Amino acid sequence: MELEQIEILDRKVTQAVELIGTLRSEKDILTQELTELKSEAESRDSLIRQLKEENHNLKLVQQESSLGKEKEEQIRSKVEQMLNKLDELQAL
Repeated sequence: MELEQIEILDRKVTQAVELIGTLRSEKDILTQELTELKSEAESRDSLIRQLKEENHNLKLVQQESSLGKEKEEQIRSKVEQMLNKLDELQAL
């Protein structure tokens, strides 16, 4: 091998080593970004679960409130009927 060919090979090896170093750095950065994104995704998933549970609980409260209003209306109607009967009895 000639000296010139050895120098060319040396440059190529040096470039390859530099490229490997650059690629390793980029890999480390991407790995860190991936870890951060996974953490963010887990946080969002947790928040979504909490919001779904809260939504479910609010629906239950709304249903209970609706049932309470229906019972209140039934009681009001019965009381009005009894008051009307009392008025009829007083009129006699």
